[in-house]
Amino acid sequence: MLLLAEHDDGEAAYVRDALAQRGARVMRYDTASFPSASIASFRLARDGWRGRLTTPDGVIPLEDVTAVYYRQPQPFRFPDTLSEPERRFATVEARFGFGGVFMSLPARWVSHPARLADAEYRPLQMATAARCGLTLPASLLTNSPGDAETFARTCEGVVYKATMHKLISEADQVKLIYTTPVAPDAIDARVATTLHLFQANIRKSHDVRLVATASGHTHAVAIRTDDPHGRQDFRTAYNALTYTVTAVPADVADACHAYLSALDLALGVFDFAVTEDGAWWFLECGPGAQWAWLQERTGTPISDAIAATLLGAAA
Repeated sequence: MLLLAEHDDGEAAYVRDALAQRGARVMRYDTASFPSASIASFRLARDGWRGRLTTPDGVIPLEDVTAVYYRQPQPFRFPDTLSEPERRFATVEARFGFGGVFMSLPARWVSHPARLADAEYRPLQMATAARCGLTLPASLLTNSPGDAETFARTCEGVVYKATMHKLISEADQVKLIYTTPVAPDAIDARVATTLHLFQANIRKSHDVRLVATASGHTHAVAIRTDDPHGRQDFRTAYNALTYTVTAVPADVADACHAYLSALDLALGVFDFAVTEDGAWWFLECGPGAQWAWLQERTGTPISDAIAATLLGAAA
């Protein structure tokens, strides 16, 4: 079992322990260790690539890899002596070299990086979720200020969400883009500069983060808070959150597994808004989103589900 993950990644640590408890041999590779602390040597054979990765933790033979947990591998770290053009060239060569070798392995992926790349597109997530039977807020993707204002006046409150990058760097500071309520009068000509995603603001009771696997496992945790900003976006108020394991309606669980099948994913981390009447509203599915802190707080065995999926065991 190969874990492609940062050395101190919490999710990977839980999965490593769950695999080890099942007697699996587990190897972790942190791509940030290349080239300063790891050496790759691969040779093409009739049945594909063979060779080894030599890392600070030991040697990883390619032919021993039967499954891969792809858990947010980190950027390669090249020597400061490289010029910027040299660094760009080295990055591309390493990315396509490692990527091509890893993806050619006859291994079970959770999840395959090509499928993960497709699943990052939020508009694709939304369309797939709708086709699979999940309920979504009214949504508008536009660069028309007029259409955006009309949409905002039609709905009983709207929010703005980023379609992809939730982090921005400005003046050497990294800032998060949160889900933000938008008044109709606040919409102006700046909307015309790029596509913006607006959605009806769901008056939710609480959030649910649900982890589903293609092997049939489902684990869900309700996230509650009395903080008004945290209720809008729980990332703004981690210190004010409470967590409880929650049951998942059968139709929601079935739709989540249909979603994974439609996008050929082995794992999905779904976010839902749940209203007082018990309705579950799909917000997004981040295949590489965080879940370790939920297992830590509640004990729900998410890592066991992922380990079972890597081993090919059904729920």
